[in-house]
Formats: sequence, structure tokens, C-alpha cells
Amino acid sequence: MTAVTRSKASFGKVGQEHDFTGTRAVLLVSVGQRYHEGDKLQATIDLVNRSGIEHLTVAVADALQRHNYTDLPEDVAYAYALRAGDEWLERNSEILGGLLVPSDVLRWHTTLTDERYKALRERVENEYADNPGYRAAVDATIGRFTDRLRQRDPDADVEAAFRRSWVYLMEECPVIMPLWAQDGHDFVIYPQPMTDAMAKTREIFVEPSHPDKARWLSLRFKKRALEPVA
Repeated sequence: MTAVTRSKASFGKVGQEHDFTGTRAVLLVSVGQRYHEGDKLQATIDLVNRSGIEHLTVAVADALQRHNYTDLPEDVAYAYALRAGDEWLERNSEILGGLLVPSDVLRWHTTLTDERYKALRERVENEYADNPGYRAAVDATIGRFTDRLRQRDPDADVEAAFRRSWVYLMEECPVIMPLWAQDGHDFVIYPQPMTDAMAKTREIFVEPSHPDKARWLSLRFKKRALEPVA
């Protein structure tokens, strides 16, 4: 007899303190990550279905990943990232079709054409330049990435990696926090804990004006046994 297991998702500590009835949430998808595929994605959708969340936006952060394709020209990297997003949507269409709540799909390149984005990004970059506390939070987030990179590859160009990560965060943070808060999203669902950079962005740019919006919901996954099969 072989034990069959299936993932079950739950919200982290913050999520256990809330009633989600009538709320709007964003499921932030990092294309290429295993926790946004197959069994774990299915577990996430099942959790949303039973949570009481009223509306879910599936935000496919595909174009954002172009910053990680360091060996490709910029235009090729952008096209490659968009294609990866297309493939993710096609590959997971059946799972997404199981959503029992009203939903929509938001592609990352759409957020970059939002008329508010440029001004929000300028504010975030200015905050980095002028606020030592914010700069420390961003640098700490980048530092954890470069530390892992150095462990994998002692000869890696850490300075170049820092610059790429900085650009990545300067694009990511104004979208996920102030922009989505302004859009009325109550929660952002993601499998990993909030980074220092994202938390500080929320503290500075969201809490003063939208304290109940864009709250971070990390996910936990556990394996549960199903009926054994012969």
C-alpha cells in the first residue's frame, strides 16, 4: 500500500486573526516558483475558496522576472518573461478555473502602465535616497539574497547582483504596497514571509492613509494523507 499525500494550505499568524468575509485579496504569483505550481497552487485555491474572501486578483508577476535574466538583452528578457507568464496561465488554467469566488488576472506589465506607477516609484526611490531607515530595510533584503548567492558561487559579481536586486525592489515595492492599497485590496497572499523592504514600504506608504489595506498574508503548507491506494 502506498500512502497518498496532498498539500493543505493555511494562512500564517496574521491570517488567523482575521475574518475574511467580504474582503478583496491579491494572490501574488512569482512565475517559476514551485509553490505556485500543481499541488501547492491547488491548496492555495482551496484555501481561498473556504476563506470568505469575496474577490481574488491573481497577479502574475511575470515581467518583473526579466531582471533575473541577466544573460539576455533587455528586450529579449522582457519577451521571455511575458512568454513564461502566458505558459503559467495555460499550465494552471484548470486549477484557476476551480476558484469559487469572482476573480480576475492582472499581468505585471499592466501595473507598469498604470498612470500612478511612475510617481509612486519616484517616491519610493526618493525615500531610499533620503531616509536611512528605509535604505537599511531595502539593503538588508538585498543582503540576504547576495549572501545566498555568494554561498552558491564564491566568484559571483555581488556588486552587479546588488544593483539588479535594487532595481527589482524599486519596481516591486511601489506596486505591491501603495498601488494595490489604493486599489482597495485588503490582503496580499504569498507563500513567503514579508521582506524587510516590503514591510518598511507598507509602514511608510500605506499605513498612514490605508492602514487596513495591503496586509500581508503568508501561506503555510502541510501534507495530509489521503486514502491509501494499492
